[in-house]
Amino acid sequence: MNLRVPLLAMALACGLHGGQALATSALQPAEARAAGQVVLDALKRQDSQAVFDRLAPDLQKLTTVERVRQRLQRQGPILGSRITDVSTGVDDSTVEAELRGSSGSRPLVLVLDGRGRVLGWELDQNDTPIKQIATNFITSLSEGRVVDARSLLIRDLQDEITPQDLLNRWKDLEKFTGSFQGLRGTVVASEGGPQQLVLVTTQFQRVTDNLFVIFDAQGHIIGVDFPEDPAMPGSPLP
Repeated sequence: MNLRVPLLAMALACGLHGGQALATSALQPAEARAAGQVVLDALKRQDSQAVFDRLAPDLQKLTTVERVRQRLQRQGPILGSRITDVSTGVDDSTVEAELRGSSGSRPLVLVLDGRGRVLGWELDQNDTPIKQIATNFITSLSEGRVVDARSLLIRDLQDEITPQDLLNRWKDLEKFTGSFQGLRGTVVASEGGPQQLVLVTTQFQRVTDNLFVIFDAQGHIIGVDFPEDPAMPGSPLP
């Protein structure tokens, strides 16, 4: 049995913003609200160039306008939106919003830097089965769409790992396993509790292995386990 090492593991805790005022490079609340509204308006128009232009440089490096367009098409039209809350930290701001589509409303959280550019986002996944989210995550990684993959992580986890970090970890995995070949299956091992687990059986050039994708109760990814010591080249596949 292969030893495994977590890509990232998190102990989740609730935090409160506030208290003594600190020197900050973040936007003021009114500025954050205005910047968030620009993003929401671009999403509603499905203007992929405008959305791309609002991404922070680290995100822009790892995506394209065409990939943004494809993502907007997959998510479907947005009929309306509204900002529900704005909070300011030391070096970033959080804008909470609600997107209204044909199937109802979904919460969206945007994290903005001091220039109003998007550092990360968290979209409610309650209406998407965790099996599908895990498949989307691994597929996005394998295709180099690390910005899409990172958006499926819980927001606190996005603070801990950059898109480039995520890409590097996938490349490190392929150094052991060989190049990604395809998915062979996805199994829900645990569902419905505070932590949920999906096993994604993944075919690489030299080995087939299960990638463990761990979720919170709301369907956000809180951890991923990749194999540390996969089968050597030439070993039979399961």
